[in-house]
Amino acid sequence: MIDYDTLKAWRFAPVRQRYDARDCRLYALGLNLGADPLDPDALRFVADDPPDVVCTMPMTLARPAAWLADPATGIDYSRVVVGESALRLHAPLPPEAQVEGRHRVLRVTDKGAGRGALVTLLREIRATGTGELLAEYEQVAFCRGDGGFAVDGRHDPAPDRPGWAAPDRAPDAEITLQTAPQQALIYRLSGDMNPLHADPAVARRAGFDRPILHGLSTLGMVGHALDRRSRIAGRPGLSGLRARLSAPVFPGEALTLGIWHDDGAALFCARNASGREVVSHGEANFHIMD
Repeated sequence: MIDYDTLKAWRFAPVRQRYDARDCRLYALGLNLGADPLDPDALRFVADDPPDVVCTMPMTLARPAAWLADPATGIDYSRVVVGESALRLHAPLPPEAQVEGRHRVLRVTDKGAGRGALVTLLREIRATGTGELLAEYEQVAFCRGDGGFAVDGRHDPAPDRPGWAAPDRAPDAEITLQTAPQQALIYRLSGDMNPLHADPAVARRAGFDRPILHGLSTLGMVGHALDRRSRIAGRPGLSGLRARLSAPVFPGEALTLGIWHDDGAALFCARNASGREVVSHGEANFHIMD
């Protein structure tokens, strides 16, 4: 069972990581960029030397080791998935650098017995040496098997956020995002080796028919599509996004990303072929034009 005080006081050593052009290309391939080997826009990320860096790559950098798998957390790690993510971009990533991740637990929320728990972790990604803040990444881990721990009432309430609803009109734009059958096997090489995304037996024990795609692979595809669409239109690129990963995506599925313009920002959601929302409550912001 989760121990609230233990999680809130969890100490993280700074995580340093050196990445290079190979890592940048591998991350892009894990978002299925390069599926069309003749697409010049995709080749910028997977074949150019040096490559362009996908704007959502900070989500994979300088992450702590699978700390939620530590028995001291009391968490059933086999049932943990990414619930929500928020990324704020402060400076573009070069194709090669050393970065440092600094982490702290913001919230531990009990949704109730049988409903799971939420653990929110903030990561600052900074340039090693200068300390320049490159990005901030806030991730909510949905611990599906760990609800009901707050028998004494000790937990953090979920943060108040304005209600999100898709506008009552057709999307201003729709983009098809095609995942690849082997995409989870590629994406995991960027650092998330959770067997839920590769081992059929582990996936079945977690309640899935087969391995699911990493939520951050899905979100990376979404973020790249939003950034690309804005830049093609001659507008600034993505400066941040927030979204809820509301249902699993299976490798090989095609998703439809719906986008609504909202006073310089964008609201978005993504659905699978059956119409089920797999990414919801999406909000994207863009850099201010000079």
